[in-house]
Amino acid sequence: MKTTGILFFSLVFLLFSCEAKHDEKKQSAAKLIDSTTQNNKKAESAETDSLENLASKMVASRESYLNDGNTEAEEIFIKALITALQQPNSFENDFVGLKKYEINVIAADDHKLRLFYWLSPYSGSMWHVQNIVQYKDDNSALTALSFNSLYQDKDDEGSPTPFFDHVYTLNTSPQKTYLFTGYGQMSGTEPYSVSHALVIDHTKFSIDKPLFRLGKAVKNQLFASADLKEDQDKEKLIAQLAITYNPKNKTINYPEVNETKNGSIFTGKRNVLTFRDGIFK
Repeated sequence: MKTTGILFFSLVFLLFSCEAKHDEKKQSAAKLIDSTTQNNKKAESAETDSLENLASKMVASRESYLNDGNTEAEEIFIKALITALQQPNSFENDFVGLKKYEINVIAADDHKLRLFYWLSPYSGSMWHVQNIVQYKDDNSALTALSFNSLYQDKDDEGSPTPFFDHVYTLNTSPQKTYLFTGYGQMSGTEPYSVSHALVIDHTKFSIDKPLFRLGKAVKNQLFASADLKEDQDKEKLIAQLAITYNPKNKTINYPEVNETKNGSIFTGKRNVLTFRDGIFK
């Protein structure tokens, strides 16, 4: 009887000891997870603070740029932003602190691609907009790059770098294709609208694929600019030149512009292309 009692109490003690150790392990694991979470948050906060400092320096560098043409501050910020956008979990970070420097973000309709953009502080009457793409593939791997680096003619400083206001997903396979629509100005008196198709094939990004059939020609972009007349309102002309896409019927609507001896003139007419068989036609 005594032996049975001793065994019973020994068993109870052993069970309590195991449970206590289990609780200690759970608490230790919880502390480790909490510590890791806090460290990640601190790292993200420090990273954001660093980006904000670099953005502030970029904005403040306009005056020195006017004096010596140095664009280093923006180049440093772009490199840091691209690095930050390639980090794990960065796709869930809105980087809201950058908004006070007029750095904004839009997302594609499939929520797999984001675009960070701002008007370069070195712009003049010709707008130069910086567009940074962040893409998350089906395996959640992140890629970030400058959209402006995709222009084929790297030596052409006049390549349109617009404000993109919409990004749509086009159904293509096996590559992913996104349609970008936007606007800008070549000078204070020449606004334009533009549409690009960004093709992502594994790790390769390109805007060079011809996807717009205009008559017998097939182009890699839609582009329309018009000269602003003295009695015209620029905002109204920009609205008239807008290129729009309807994802329901897969049609893109764009303005008709004629070249005359008095410059490029919007005719008031618009044309429509439909996306089928992998091309707008």
